[in-house]
Amino acid sequence: MEEDFYKVLEVAREADDATIKKAYRKIARENHPDLNPDNPEAEERFKKASVAFEVLSDSEKRKLYDEFGAAGLREGFDRDQARRYQQWQGRPGFGATPGGGGPQFYWSSGGSDANFENIFGSVFGGRSPFDTSDYADFGGFYTGPLKGQDIEASLTLDFLTAVRGGELDLRVDGRQIKVRIPAGADDGDKLRLKGKGGPAPADAPKGSRAGDLLLNLHVKPHPLLSREGLNLYLDVPVTVAEAVAGAKISVPTPHGDYVVTVPAGVHSGAKLRLKDKGVQRGKKAGDFFAVVQIHAPDLATEDVKEAAQALDAGYSRPVRADLKL
Repeated sequence: MEEDFYKVLEVAREADDATIKKAYRKIARENHPDLNPDNPEAEERFKKASVAFEVLSDSEKRKLYDEFGAAGLREGFDRDQARRYQQWQGRPGFGATPGGGGPQFYWSSGGSDANFENIFGSVFGGRSPFDTSDYADFGGFYTGPLKGQDIEASLTLDFLTAVRGGELDLRVDGRQIKVRIPAGADDGDKLRLKGKGGPAPADAPKGSRAGDLLLNLHVKPHPLLSREGLNLYLDVPVTVAEAVAGAKISVPTPHGDYVVTVPAGVHSGAKLRLKDKGVQRGKKAGDFFAVVQIHAPDLATEDVKEAAQALDAGYSRPVRADLKL
């Protein structure tokens, strides 16, 4: 008889995801082969717990398991056909074993005109649910192709790599992995690399694969650029003359240098927009804003002071006329 996945993890059938995860981690920590060399019993418990967690941590697999047991996890399983078959259980000669991981189909010697071969063939792809020849045997229960454990890691990116995207070399568990960062990555994003996690068990059935690598991305701030959603902001110094008379100036962006027009009479804090030159993420693109910062001359010669006094004649009203609390 197959083992009950819930009993393997020592949790109730109504246990929530957090409880299941906590139980698995405890068993895995206590029985990991690396910590228990030459201990086949611990290795067996570790394998059982890994398979049980693989099923119970996946909401869809758990539903199938709760309703049909391990048979519901087989490749090609047809749940609708299985439910129709369950209706035969109410007829003489059919029943379900108590307990365990969901109902277990069996037949007795009682009379019935049901065609077992046709029923089982349509539900289990032409094979009896008791045929487990291509299933992994982990101490008495069977499951289909397995997936290795997912691995989580953190990856810190510089600001421009996150905006532009690129490739990085990352070392995880002694392995060198090339990671492609998509353009527009943001702090807090999660990146999944399929098949780059833990390997499937050595004795897993055909079709099993390695787990995934889940990267939690952290982006370092930039000394000049700031980001809000898909928009980028850069403080751009302009001279007093450029602010008064207007000018065309070159502004650097992550996508190259662009010329923007500084309108005559501009004030500090004005935002000059470059459309679609911000963060490009998928099919969406933000804008780039050059934020005007008027800089006074750093050489206060007599000529400069006289020119500055002459500029005062250009104000139509006191600049602090509305500065009231």
